[in-house]
Amino acid sequence: MMAVLALAGCGASGGAGSKDAGSEGETGAGPSATPSEEMRAVKAPKRFSTDEAIVLPESAGAGNVAIAGVQHPLPIALHKGVAYIARPDGLEIAGGYFRSDPVLITPEREPLSRLDDLGPLVGGNTARRPVVTEYGGKTLALAALVGRVPGSGTTKGHDALELMAADTSQGTKAWSVEIPLAEGHYSVEEGQSEVVGHSGRVVVVMGHGQLFGVDLDSRRKVWAAPGDFQEGAVLVGGTVVGLRTEKGGSDREVVGIDPATGEQRWLLPGVAAERLSAAGPKTVLVKGYVADTPDDGALLVDAVSGDRVRQFPEDTAADGTCAYDGLSTTVCTDADRVAAYDAATGEQRWALPDEAGTRAAPEVTLVREGLVYGTTAENGPVVVDATTGEDAETQPGIAPYVSDGYVGIAPAEEDNAVTAYRVRS
Repeated sequence: MMAVLALAGCGASGGAGSKDAGSEGETGAGPSATPSEEMRAVKAPKRFSTDEAIVLPESAGAGNVAIAGVQHPLPIALHKGVAYIARPDGLEIAGGYFRSDPVLITPEREPLSRLDDLGPLVGGNTARRPVVTEYGGKTLALAALVGRVPGSGTTKGHDALELMAADTSQGTKAWSVEIPLAEGHYSVEEGQSEVVGHSGRVVVVMGHGQLFGVDLDSRRKVWAAPGDFQEGAVLVGGTVVGLRTEKGGSDREVVGIDPATGEQRWLLPGVAAERLSAAGPKTVLVKGYVADTPDDGALLVDAVSGDRVRQFPEDTAADGTCAYDGLSTTVCTDADRVAAYDAATGEQRWALPDEAGTRAAPEVTLVREGLVYGTTAENGPVVVDATTGEDAETQPGIAPYVSDGYVGIAPAEEDNAVTAYRVRS
C-alpha cells in the first residue's frame, strides 16, 4: 500500500493509488510501503518537530502563499496525517506524516481553470478547503469545483458544479455529483465553489453564488436555495447560515436555511451584512451595517433561531476575522488586536495587546482545541491558551495554519513552501 495512505497503528488501511486518478477514480498499482514506526497523535499539540518536515505539492500553496504572506484558510484538510488539497482542477492527496507520491483525483468535466493557470500573486486560487466527514461507515474527503459542459448542435454549453468524494481509506474517487449552474451573479468570481458542510444525509455545496443540498444516499441534488449567495456560508447548530443578495439590490441579508430541505428558517432583519463566521456550536458572528443602533459593531447571532445574542462595540476585534476553537471560545483578530469571547454569550475573556503594554498580540494562524497559534514579530511562533490568553508554549517550532493532531501545516521559513511538520508530545 502507499505510504500516503498507510496509517499504521491507527486502525485504517491503505489503498493502491497512482499520481493521477482518472475521472472514475481508478488507479494503477502503486509502490508498496509500510511505515516501520507507529503514528503519534496529540489532541491539542503545542509543539511541532522541524526535523521531520515534508514539503507538500505545489497545489498546497498556489495562489495562496507568496513572499508577501499567506491568505488563509489554505485549501487543505487533514485526516490522520494525510493532506487533502483542493485545486481548481481536482483534489490532490499527499502524505504529511510519511513521504509518498501524491495522488490527483480529477473531475468529470473540463475545469474552468487549472492550477497551472494561477499567477504568482496571492488571491487567485478559487479552490476552498475540502470537508472530511464520516458517512455510511466510510470517511470521505469532499471537494467541489466548477467545470464546463460543452454544447451540442443548438444546445448551449453551461457551467456545472461537481462535488467529488474521495475514500480516505483507499485514496481513490468514490463518486461525484454534477449540478448544472445558472448564470452567476455579477459579483461572484468565476469558478467560485466550496463545500459548506455535512448534516445528516445532506452535504451543502455552493457554486457561482448558488446554494444546493446533495443527498449522500441517492447522490443527487435534492434542493436549490432561491437567490444568490456570497461565498462563506457556514453550517452551525443544524442550520445553514448564508449571506443572500437582496432582490433588486446589492445588500446582503443573513438567512438561516434548513440543510435537509433548503427551506428558509429565519431572516435577520435590519442588517446589511458584509461577512459572517462560525462563532460556536450554535452561534455565528455577523459584520455589516446594523440599522436602528448607535454603531455598526458585529452581532453574535443564534444560528438556530436567528435571534441576536449580543452586539459588540464598534471598532473592536470582533469586527475582524473570527474563528471558533471547537470548545467554548471565539477568537477574533483585527489589525494588530486579538480578543477572545465566550462562544455562547459573546462576553470578552481577554485581549492583546494588554493594557500595560507588556504583551504583544500575535498574528493568528489557527484556532483549534482550546489553543491559539500564531507569531509575534519579536519572538516568532507562540501558542496561547484560548480561554485565559496566557502563553501555553513559547517554543512550538512552527505556527500551523492547519493541524489534525498528527501534523501541522505551515510555510517553510526559507522558501515559503507549504510544509507538514509532525507533532511532538
